[in-house]
Formats: sequence, structure tokens, C-alpha cells
Amino acid sequence: MAKKSDTYKIDVPKGGAQIVTIDLQPALPCGGKAEVWKMDVKGEKGKVKDLVVGFDKKSNADDRRYEKAVLVFHLDAGDKKGQWRFIEEGVVYAPGKGDTLHDIETRVAQDGRELVLTIHNFDDSNEDVDFSFVAMYRDAKSGEATIYTSADPGVRVGRPPGG
Repeated sequence: MAKKSDTYKIDVPKGGAQIVTIDLQPALPCGGKAEVWKMDVKGEKGKVKDLVVGFDKKSNADDRRYEKAVLVFHLDAGDKKGQWRFIEEGVVYAPGKGDTLHDIETRVAQDGRELVLTIHNFDDSNEDVDFSFVAMYRDAKSGEATIYTSADPGVRVGRPPGG
């Protein structure tokens, strides 16, 4: 996980939902290494590297059925040399740091321009999930398409919040 100042905290209200929109700026690999894709949370200042999703400890079983965080990632459309599109499920989990509790659902939408992560937490667990975004870059001139992954961001899912 990143430094606390690089982490954005999402608090899911008891029995409710929290929706966060994030602009994602992909970057081509540099020096043979995957780059960190810049994340900007709409309405917030500063770049984000990791996300923490906290659920209320006092939620009962009925509350927990409906609680969720919805993270909507929009790919930056500013690249004039080509187009980025999310592919497959939009993410690939790091070995040993995947969604072992199966509480994260992914969906690619808007012709590949949007990735929606829906996160639940049905019990008192805490889990660190590391993943890479997966997208295709299509060169506007040649039409060549190449698949790229980002350096690993992370999301911590927990009850109590940030626990």
C-alpha cells in the first residue's frame, strides 16, 4: 500500500452505497517496466495511488446485503496518437493478493472506456487486494493494438473502516 497521503478513503454508510468517479490516465511502459497509471478522484485534489474502502462495523446482516462501494474508472481520452480501451475484466490480480473473499465485481462498460468495480463486505473481514489495470492501446496511425497492464495499485476492503 502507498503512503497515507497517497491513499483515498471511501466510507460506505451503514446500509447504503458510496459511488466514486475516478479519472484514469494510462501510461505506456518505460524502460521495460509497467508505469503507475495516474488516478484522479473527481472533486478531490492530488493524485491517488491506493484506495481504502471502509464499511460500518455496526451494520447488521440486513444492512450488509445492500452496502457497497462503486468505483467508476474513466480512461483519459486525451491521447491523440491512439485510443485506450479496457479489455477482459479490466483488471488482473497480483499473485497471492487477489480477491480471495470474492467481494469485488468488475464490469467493463461504455465501449471499453469505463471500468466499474463494485465492492461488498458481508462479514467482519479485512483484505488487501493488489491488481493491475488491463487495457488495449490502438495506435491511430498503424491500427496496431497492444495489450498493457499498469503497475499495481491496491484497494483495502475492511470492516471497520480502514481496519
